[in-house]
Amino acid sequence: MNRDMFGTLPDGSLYTKRRNLWTQKPQNVVTYQGYECEKVTCGLKQTKYYLRQELFPLVGSVGRETHFTVSFDYIYIERQRGTTNPMSETYPSGYTTNPLESKYWFGHIPKSGNIMLINGEIWRHHKYTFAFDVDKGKAVTLPIVPAYLRDVDADLYIRNIMVTYGDEDYPYTPAPEIDPTVVIT
Repeated sequence: MNRDMFGTLPDGSLYTKRRNLWTQKPQNVVTYQGYECEKVTCGLKQTKYYLRQELFPLVGSVGRETHFTVSFDYIYIERQRGTTNPMSETYPSGYTTNPLESKYWFGHIPKSGNIMLINGEIWRHHKYTFAFDVDKGKAVTLPIVPAYLRDVDADLYIRNIMVTYGDEDYPYTPAPEIDPTVVIT
């Protein structure tokens, strides 16, 4: 067994590191600069985060030391920033429950990379690694938002979204749920 391709979850079970966990089918597909990609347009005083997926059903219980890496290629064209906390970044977040069943936002622990998207008309590769902080209780949600836009007048073109366990940036491979011809051995 190739140990570089596998890791161990906190419960002792094995997982395949390079399996793409991003199973959401593309939306608002356009061709831009010769590439098929998804287009997100946001305006001032608006929020756009339709590129969002709940990973909890796929990964099950997540321990604090379980790392995830989000990577994709993008072009981000920002025309203007608003005044009410504008954002243009990767945004992993979630909630836990404590024994009293109260919800707590548990956010994430940054590991490497930059969450901010860079303005410009060239294709860039974005990679961000994090671990969820579940010290407060059992994780009940595990949402990933590769590109969260708020209060910016901007267009975002995004392709090859990949979410994997661990902190490595693997070459893009579609999730098996999207492309059944993908087999990870």
